Amino acid sequence: MPPQGPPQNASGGKKAFLAVRNLIIIVVALGALAGLKFGWDKIFESDAKAAAVGDCLENKGTSFSPDMKSADCGSNAAEFKVVAVHDNTSDTDLCDAKKYVAYTETSGSRKSRSSVVLCLMPIKPGG
Repeated sequence: MPPQGPPQNASGGKKAFLAVRNLIIIVVALGALAGLKFGWDKIFESDAKAAAVGDCLENKGTSFSPDMKSADCGSNAAEFKVVAVHDNTSDTDLCDAKKYVAYTETSGSRKSRSSVVLCLMPIKPGG
């Protein structure tokens, strides 16, 4: 029989695997924290909070629990056109109630809450 070398340490491979796994976990966690700090929340913000003047929206919810989503202004799905955007407020009196529908949305935690009020012009069917 040929001479055998020193016994192989089976736990060496396991230690390397655990070290790589822990390094990956740390990198992912740091990336997530950096994203929260530097604006990944903008990627996941609602269509209403991302709306600009001239955009169109449709309500996928109800009148009591609206769920505003972007819509192509030329499509039949478009129900409202954004005529004004008021950031960092929930004061719906900023919209002229005789002309527009006021929609407000608030998100975030208690310490870092942000709100937006949209003044929406209803789009009449057929034009």
